[in-house]
Amino acid sequence: MNVFVLTTTFSDMFKKSFLNNFAQESSPAQFLLTLAMALLIGLGIYFVYRRCYIGVVYDHSFNVSLVVMTILVAVIIVTISSNITLSLGMVGALSIVRYRTAVKSPMDLMFLFWAITTGIAVGANYFFIAGGAFVFVAITFFALKTLRGDDRTYMLVINLKTDLKVEEGVRRELEKLKYKLRSKVVKADRTEITAEVRVKRDNINITDAIAGIEGVENVTLVQYRGTYEA
Repeated sequence: MNVFVLTTTFSDMFKKSFLNNFAQESSPAQFLLTLAMALLIGLGIYFVYRRCYIGVVYDHSFNVSLVVMTILVAVIIVTISSNITLSLGMVGALSIVRYRTAVKSPMDLMFLFWAITTGIAVGANYFFIAGGAFVFVAITFFALKTLRGDDRTYMLVINLKTDLKVEEGVRRELEKLKYKLRSKVVKADRTEITAEVRVKRDNINITDAIAGIEGVENVTLVQYRGTYEA
């Protein structure tokens, strides 16, 4: 009998505690504080993305979406934390949503995850965790950007006449750089050479010397970061 009473009491206490956690509704002042904190940290993520972006073309709309996503995720967490029935319904509703936008850059995916994580922490009123994580991650991004240095990887595409003397001249110019030969395509009297070169950001005039070689028809230099950037 005592065991049954103890078990029943423990079960009732657990249910009461569980339901009370969901019954705590956010006050207007607390909700406004949550929105302000989400906006503040979201803007911080915005500026970090803008300064540390290393993709092909900077997408301002994607960066703005990071701020809005942080706020919306915080609102969702605040909403589902106050009502157990609504939380179950929200989980079911969100599970059927499918987003078709392709995220090609791993860096963009990381920033999306950062915005979602921040929204969850802020919505759960863990402001210290959200702020501390933001500072730590931001410092990490800037430190890694500094360690990268000024060297840039470029793909150098050279079209020339098929002639040993011309190729020798091109090879001598390439040997002045840090390069790796990627491909060489010979078609009739034309040859295309593709080389990977590493140069300083302010030293991209290497095309002038190669273009000046007699027999070289055109030289193309594109930056490579997993994708090509003209």
